[in-house]
Amino acid sequence: MHPHRLRAPSSDGALLADPALEQAELALLENADRLDRWDYDFQGRKADRLRTMARAQVIALAKRHHEAFGLDWPDVPAQPDRLVVTGHQPELFHPGVWVKNFAVAGLAEKSGGVGLNLIVDNDIPKGPTIRVPHRDESGLRASAVAFDVWAGEVPYEDQAVQDEGLFASFADRALSTMGGLVDRPILEEFWPRVLRRADDTSRVGLRFALARREVEADWGVRNIEVTLGSLCETEAFGWFASHLLAQLPRFQATHNAALARYRAAYGIRSKNHPVPALAIQEDWLEAPFWAWRAQSPRRRPLMARLLPRSIELRIGGEDRPFLELPLSADRDACCAVGALCELPSKGIRVRTRALTTTMFSRYLLGDLFVHGIGGAKYDELGDEVARGFFGIEPPRFLTLSLTQWIGLESDTASPEALRAVDRSIRDLEFNPDRHLPDPRPVEARAAIEAKWIAIEGEVTYRKQRLERLRSIRQANLELARWTEPARARLLAERERLRSGLKLNGVARSREYAFPLHDGRRLRGALTGVRDQAAGR
Repeated sequence: MHPHRLRAPSSDGALLADPALEQAELALLENADRLDRWDYDFQGRKADRLRTMARAQVIALAKRHHEAFGLDWPDVPAQPDRLVVTGHQPELFHPGVWVKNFAVAGLAEKSGGVGLNLIVDNDIPKGPTIRVPHRDESGLRASAVAFDVWAGEVPYEDQAVQDEGLFASFADRALSTMGGLVDRPILEEFWPRVLRRADDTSRVGLRFALARREVEADWGVRNIEVTLGSLCETEAFGWFASHLLAQLPRFQATHNAALARYRAAYGIRSKNHPVPALAIQEDWLEAPFWAWRAQSPRRRPLMARLLPRSIELRIGGEDRPFLELPLSADRDACCAVGALCELPSKGIRVRTRALTTTMFSRYLLGDLFVHGIGGAKYDELGDEVARGFFGIEPPRFLTLSLTQWIGLESDTASPEALRAVDRSIRDLEFNPDRHLPDPRPVEARAAIEAKWIAIEGEVTYRKQRLERLRSIRQANLELARWTEPARARLLAERERLRSGLKLNGVARSREYAFPLHDGRRLRGALTGVRDQAAGR
């Protein structure tokens, strides 16, 4: 494995695209050709048939989602020729994440296909606050403003608003905190859309996702959307999950070996990064899925015990199995798929984890997947697993991220300037003789001569080395009085630069949630990426 290090762009408006957007359509076509010829058996269902099923089912799911919540439905065929896919948690993310949706729309337009956004609602929210910039007596700062109270480690698909009063007042409090620092923040129109969804759903993430999709439609982006939770309850996903469960010893060995190679390539010592190894607990194997009960929505690993002609499943931490699947390595998965599809009626959720989310999306659903930087790092590992397990050269994905500053006044200070000043201060300390006034003061000549005698003198023993060091230090101290004015100016410049960089850390952060940005400015940046992706 060759490490592929990705960096977020550092300047305002800069876009990371790997490969370049101009090459993305070619990657899409190559992927489609490779996957169309992929002759792989998913426990009795060949890959080509399963891809057709998965696409038809996601289109039908998305249509129901749009109709249920009154979202516009673009003219989408039941079986699109091309499907461009992305996804993210339904949070108040920054523009560097949001840009994926716009690029997907442009790429779908260019390829004559459909753009799909997966609402990744099986993840845990980071917290019920966002950071908001403001000024106070100490200058420019960013402080956390809450839109709700913490509900614990509950997945998005089960997390309801905890305090409707606090939730309703969020926009007023955030705008008051900003104090007019940003012109026309999207929040002014976005939050009323969020609040109007209170009658449709109690779920925080879904309210955000629905309001965000409405804004996108106003800006000319009409991707179709579906929640990942509902996708994990389809028949197509049941075939995918059944195959991985039937072949779990082989999948687990492939996964853990690929993980070891990934950690070695990147010098990672943590046992939890980028993901933990899949565990073995006596005769139970950890599967690459989450599982939990609707009445107790805390994610746990899905554990599987392979019997001669069946597989028992239990939720990590529970003692008793919740299901015995009629499935083994050499059995057709038809009956097992039916059993998995009945789990929602029993209040049991089986969901993908990070690697299996994009594995299903890239191999069985779309023709091109658009990642952010974090997802791309995960899927370097995912590609290694897929090579070993599926025996296929993985389809390419597009990595995309935008740096968009919020538009606050910043400083001219730069890290490079600070490093240059630090080097000058160090040089004044250790080489003051290089910075003496011209002509050199007569009083300094003795110290200069003593320093060079010490530098050029013969050193054989440790005592001589220590004596030389003391002599050089003493000479530098004597010479420092002539460089003190320059040193004072440099120290003052260093403090100015440090203060400027601290201000820039607030003003130029790329992490501010998209609703805090100026609507016109951000719309121009994002729709510009869409147009570039569309080849316009």
